[in-house]
Amino acid sequence: LAKQGMSAAQIASELDDAKCRIRLVALLYTLEYLQKGGRISKTAAFAGGVLFKPVVAIQDGAVAVLGKARGSKKGNNLLIQQVKEAGGIDFDMPFFLGYTGLGYDLVRKYVEDSRELWEGHVESVGYSTVGGTIGTHVGPGAVALAFFAKQ
Repeated sequence: LAKQGMSAAQIASELDDAKCRIRLVALLYTLEYLQKGGRISKTAAFAGGVLFKPVVAIQDGAVAVLGKARGSKKGNNLLIQQVKEAGGIDFDMPFFLGYTGLGYDLVRKYVEDSRELWEGHVESVGYSTVGGTIGTHVGPGAVALAFFAKQ
């Protein structure tokens, strides 16, 4: 932005606008690790149940459970739905797709299931493991997507 000739005040304004569009949604295997890390209550973790895949987001600086789905296919569909409800991904901005666990089968399945989000926007979808600090809180088997929502 500075190279485009914007002033410091204009840059600050652009950044303020952009940060309001940042979204993070994730499909978790369980809520157990969020509860153990103090991110959600025992009641919320119990309500998530062990048979369901919770979809969570960061809203107003806190973890919010957006929904629960039985099985990874329905969980992936719920994650896709959350991206669409946010307005879709602004592919002019960076995005990050990450996963936790020892293998990348879950994230590959998500990329395949969510092909409609990516087709025509990017040649390939890259993904990476989530770092240890976040991974400890979400546990193994999580798929997370951080992106800027379209304006």
